[in-house]
Amino acid sequence: CSSLSDIKPLENWNVSNCTNFSWMFYGCSSLSDIKPLEKWNVSKGTYFYFMFKDCSSLSDIKPLEKWNISNCNNFSCMFNGCSSLSDIKPLEKWNVSNCNNFSNMFNRCKSLTDIRPLEKWNVSKCRDFSDMFGVCPLLSDIKSLDKWNVSNCNNFSGMFAECSSLSDIKSLEKWNVSNGNNFSYMFYGCSSLSD
Repeated sequence: CSSLSDIKPLENWNVSNCTNFSWMFYGCSSLSDIKPLEKWNVSKGTYFYFMFKDCSSLSDIKPLEKWNISNCNNFSCMFNGCSSLSDIKPLEKWNVSNCNNFSNMFNRCKSLTDIRPLEKWNVSKCRDFSDMFGVCPLLSDIKSLDKWNVSNCNNFSGMFAECSSLSDIKSLEKWNVSNGNNFSYMFYGCSSLSD
């Protein structure tokens, strides 16, 4: 669907019984306006993985701000490859407390600089953070993650891989990673890390 740019015909769809939204707009590289999705009732959705993967023109996700995603357990690759996405403030109040997989969620979001909106996310059920922020070359500040409860996570592989602007990881000092069994490539390519 690389040429799909107008999804207004979907605006009045009744998706209230849908549990799986995965891969829905995958590869829609011309899609920049998702306002027609604003009033969708996605409250029964449990799978949102790959939903907007490689939507490289998508920069405004404000229409998703009021989505009730409290039943979701998998956000893997949801915004992977959204290279124009820089503002994720609309996700600030999302209830992600049931999610156990955030792998690759913002991978290759090459315009992303500010992840403070995620500061109060309850990620305590997560088991997989692999590549979550991988290849976010403009991301330099991860202080907002300092209070994340990552104690149930097994997989941290590539979580910050190739975040070439990342220079300070002191905020991860108090993370309880005792259940982690995979840390491979976690900071691979973080060329600004020196201490």
